[in-house]
Amino acid sequence: MAQYKMHLLVCGGTGCRASQSELIVENLKSEIKNLGLENDAQVVTTGCFGFCEKGPIVKIIPDNTFYTQVKPEDCAEIVTEHVLKGRKVNRLLYEDPETLKHIEDSKHMGFYQKQLRIALRNCGFIDPENIDE
Repeated sequence: MAQYKMHLLVCGGTGCRASQSELIVENLKSEIKNLGLENDAQVVTTGCFGFCEKGPIVKIIPDNTFYTQVKPEDCAEIVTEHVLKGRKVNRLLYEDPETLKHIEDSKHMGFYQKQLRIALRNCGFIDPENIDE
């Protein structure tokens, strides 16, 4: 993972796949190629992030940005704004239901704060279909 400046992790769990996450992966890769960013950014299909209600989910590393309910048509904006220009797409950020504030980093989301993943610590970060990871 380290050779790229940015990694776009796309949930490949059943719920997200049912909501077109495979098309999201294709569109993100296409947009990255169209802008000549294929040496800077990598798209990775991961296992389930565990927050299926808000899927499809796209998490961007290294800044840990957590986009929710992403649609295939959002991919051009994500690549142009976030990957190319370094600006987050606010409308796709998770909105805390209590404060109604956008939360950029999943580490600050109540859903994940009380979880300690041991056996599944790499779920959502690696491609479950790649034996080398």
